Amino acid sequence: MRSIKLISSAAILIVAAQSALAQSASWQRIVPAGESFTVMMPTQAVESSRLIPLGDKGFIHERVFYSLSAGKRFMVASFVKTTADRVPDLSNFNSFASAIDKSLRGREPQAILSFDHDLASASGQAKQYRLALGEYPGVVRLLETDKAFYALVVVGADENNSDTQKFFSSLVAGEPNAVNEESNVIVDSPANAAELERVRSAMPPEPWPRSGSPIMGGVLNGKAVTLVVPKYPREARKAHESGQVTVQVLIDEQGFVIWAKATEGSENLREVAVEAARRSRFTPTRLMGQPIKVNGVIIYNFVAQ
Repeated sequence: MRSIKLISSAAILIVAAQSALAQSASWQRIVPAGESFTVMMPTQAVESSRLIPLGDKGFIHERVFYSLSAGKRFMVASFVKTTADRVPDLSNFNSFASAIDKSLRGREPQAILSFDHDLASASGQAKQYRLALGEYPGVVRLLETDKAFYALVVVGADENNSDTQKFFSSLVAGEPNAVNEESNVIVDSPANAAELERVRSAMPPEPWPRSGSPIMGGVLNGKAVTLVVPKYPREARKAHESGQVTVQVLIDEQGFVIWAKATEGSENLREVAVEAARRSRFTPTRLMGQPIKVNGVIIYNFVAQ
């Protein structure tokens, strides 16, 4: 009987260890393309656009990355530093912290942000705040580096939660991430509409409102600031393949292509067309004064040589 109890206890310990390992393994390193940071999140992150109110200058558009796990919402956004004559709220840390406080108070349910304590940081100032968003507790950590400010937000847990601590301590700021690196991010695009709607409607709520839906822009070649020319694949050149390739794209509020998919044209030419589309840049679009995403197509003409 004693041996049976020992075996049972050992089995329980093994199951517990496997469960803990599974939970640990679910955390992913998030590497957003074009951003200058990496961070750990408990599930695959979603990238979405937010119009964040800053002082008297209206709104600033930011890419926000968030993850949902076990009733907690994890969010991170970076803000490029600028000068006082351009965007005063992004010219120094104290102005940035004040602007974030105001941006959270101007929503429903209203957020209550209260200063907790200063943090040790080798790269600049850092502060932590307690957050109450409706019935949900939370924590906000604001950080400064040489080139940017960062806002890390947890809704649904306090600072003593182990997931909160893991999330906060995992942020690493550095050089811009490569576009072709595995990002572990779901981009807000038509292809991911069902998954995004599921995540958006989950609780706890978000601290900042979402921006509007994309508008249709038609053929976008003429609106490109930089239209990258695709490389003609060697095999396609040998076969004298030619013709049009149509690439459907989603352009964010800054004019960057955040999603691209070839819908028409030779299979041998589609990959290079999509790669070129992703590296192209467009004139930002505004609707009633507010920046907005644009859905459209880029058409590439390949001429056999």
